[in-house]
Amino acid sequence: MIISVIAILTSKKDTDATLQIELKKLLTATLDEPGCLSYEIYEYSEEKGRYIVIDQWESEEALAKHQASPHFKYFIHISPALLANPVEIKSLNRLV
Repeated sequence: MIISVIAILTSKKDTDATLQIELKKLLTATLDEPGCLSYEIYEYSEEKGRYIVIDQWESEEALAKHQASPHFKYFIHISPALLANPVEIKSLNRLV
């Protein structure tokens, strides 16, 4: 079963450029992980500094390994300094 996750992030006004750099690092490392089917980052058109990450994983195990990876843990560690509020994370079930 494919696991889909979205995360919504909003940067602090003065940390947007740094957040973009860190998101790109996270993207590059994550795409190399076994079990990662896709990992895409978008910025809202009407809300600069607000991002959505959409990722898909082969299994719960692959997602758990991602969440235990050094690059993910590093991003979680630095995110309070970059984000205006905590990351909002949602798991999705495909209907069709």
